[in-house]
Amino acid sequence: MKRICLLTLIVLLCVASLASAAPVKVTLWHSMGGDIGKAMESLISKYNAEQSAVLVEPVFRGTYPEVLNAAVASARAGTAPTCVQIYEVGSRAAIDSGVFVPLEDLLQPGEVDWDDYVDAVINYYRVGGRQWSMPFNSSSAILYINADLFRKAGLDPADPPSTFGEILEASKKIVASKAAPYGITWPLHTWFVEQWMAEQGAPLVNNDNGRTDRPTTIYTESPEMRHVFDWWKELYDEKLWINPGVEDWDQANALFMGQQVAMEITSTSDVTFLTNAGRDAGFEVICAKLPVPDDVSRVGVVPGGASIWLVGNKPQAELEAAKKFLIWMSKPEQQVVWHQSTGYFPVRKSAIDLLDDEGWFRKNPNFRVALDQVLETKASIGTQGALIGRFQEVRTILEEAFEKVMGGASVEAALRDAKTRVERSFSDYNSLF
Repeated sequence: MKRICLLTLIVLLCVASLASAAPVKVTLWHSMGGDIGKAMESLISKYNAEQSAVLVEPVFRGTYPEVLNAAVASARAGTAPTCVQIYEVGSRAAIDSGVFVPLEDLLQPGEVDWDDYVDAVINYYRVGGRQWSMPFNSSSAILYINADLFRKAGLDPADPPSTFGEILEASKKIVASKAAPYGITWPLHTWFVEQWMAEQGAPLVNNDNGRTDRPTTIYTESPEMRHVFDWWKELYDEKLWINPGVEDWDQANALFMGQQVAMEITSTSDVTFLTNAGRDAGFEVICAKLPVPDDVSRVGVVPGGASIWLVGNKPQAELEAAKKFLIWMSKPEQQVVWHQSTGYFPVRKSAIDLLDDEGWFRKNPNFRVALDQVLETKASIGTQGALIGRFQEVRTILEEAFEKVMGGASVEAALRDAKTRVERSFSDYNSLF
């Protein structure tokens, strides 16, 4: 009998030991599809293989807005993941949802050196003096040029257009020379409008771009907004810009790769894809900075992309495990791999140093463009980026405003109507708090 009891005790101790050694499971919902999604999951697999304390399970949950909405709904239902990749303009909604816990609240002193993070990126995700999330995939809008079509049109790809007026003139030469049917494209997406407002040093909304209080009005009738819409309309009216569709990133890329245009403005996250695809198709792709309105000194851009947020009301051990994972994902070594695999620029200054040391940018100058654009950004209310609770709705309203312009409405009328609709959205949202 004593022997049976001893054996039973040994078995129980072994089971307890195995249970205590089981890794803490962390679930991450994300929006990275295609090759970029594979790059992200490869990093996560590397993390899982390097240690045994934490097991991260990545789950693709659709587009950025879909992921944010699903995360908030699941948290309220008690079925949320541990952490969520949320796009930059979802930050206000994420905070207001009450679902997420600030990453800073879980950090020990010195556990993360925020001074090593790119200033423009870290400033975006610092709200109310607190660091809410871990920056991960950061991007900005840049200009892609088909160098072969430029030469065919008598243009010098080594001297790319840098202003609205130069884009207009280059597009005219491209079309007149029959180098391509159109000069330029970009998705009908107001992310670009937000960038052009920032480049002019102008906030998009009031209350310090929504940073000191929730906004109540949008500056659609400002000279800065008019510059953007008037130029965009001129390109459209003269058949120099082709509309790939509302927020249709893939179609914009297809037009560029099909050489229907000689220029495309899109995210730096496509640097790897477009550079390689152009080479495979037999033409050279050159990247340049986002063009700005004439007679405007560059102020800088608002970092796009996303960061990773922690869901509150989770067991402390799970949150601690997620924190360790996020710190690992943002380490310089991982940021180097992520940048080289995708084109998203590194969020750590030390990662940039590693890339410089290995001569990466010298060999791959296209990858440096967006990074320089962000590093040169001057801190201002405009470049810190707007915080808006229903940002996706505001984007839709502005996109519909330009669709009205294409349908024959004046820029003034379209923007005036957009202002009314946005203010109604703000009032409705603000009434909830």
